[in-house]
Amino acid sequence: MKHNKKRNTAFLYECLIKEATKAVVRHDEDRKQEIIKIIKENFAKDSVLYADLQVYKQLLETKNLEDTFAHRFILEVKKDWDSLNRKKIFNSQTQLIKIINESLGSDVFSNFVQNYRNLATIGQFLNSNGVGARNRLVLEDRVKSLVMIKESKQKNEKLLHIDKLTYNTFVQKFNESYQHSLRPEQRSLLTNYIVSFSDNGLGLKSFLNEEIGRLKQEILSISNLNYADKLSKIHEKLESYSKSPLTEDVIKQIFYIQDLIAEIKK
Repeated sequence: MKHNKKRNTAFLYECLIKEATKAVVRHDEDRKQEIIKIIKENFAKDSVLYADLQVYKQLLETKNLEDTFAHRFILEVKKDWDSLNRKKIFNSQTQLIKIINESLGSDVFSNFVQNYRNLATIGQFLNSNGVGARNRLVLEDRVKSLVMIKESKQKNEKLLHIDKLTYNTFVQKFNESYQHSLRPEQRSLLTNYIVSFSDNGLGLKSFLNEEIGRLKQEILSISNLNYADKLSKIHEKLESYSKSPLTEDVIKQIFYIQDLIAEIKK
């Protein structure tokens, strides 16, 4: 079955949330406020899109059901979905898609939505009226498996490793894009940080262990009285990273320390 993601209310909502997060990270207050306004106006509690979204959420958030009850549950949720004014929802989706295109840009629909596969499966299941019996049963089984997942298993599930070809392609494109604007050590830091989810951060930790050691040695080798006090404080800061968790702020600080030390050496 084909799946039109722009007619999946939960996908539209997740794209807006992802775009709002990006705006916050970039400190783009105007864009953030524009997105919040769009969400409030289109997903207000008395709106048809809000009601449609709640159906998706029931199937996404319900876990630990036993087989027989899970089957009954998803069919009842499907009845609730069918009972909504589908024409009104379609028109509201059309209006929201137009607003996103005109106010934010079509790139919003290209945002990476982590649970997209589940959203698509649920969307296909809900739209399965008129689908052949075999396909309908397959979709029912897939959605039933979602509401039967044990929460502990779901929480401990590890992200799949990026395959070697994908990883190498990414690194090559990243280095080509930033080879003239970033220092080699900065490119290595960002590359390791971006792909750290593929190995639970082991590669990043290994890289930082060596890089922080190198930066501390660089500081000790710099004899510059004008920066002596600041360099001492930076050395202390580098020492403290071994006792603190690796957060985005820590990565940013190391990124700027790399730049500062290179500039002082020049």
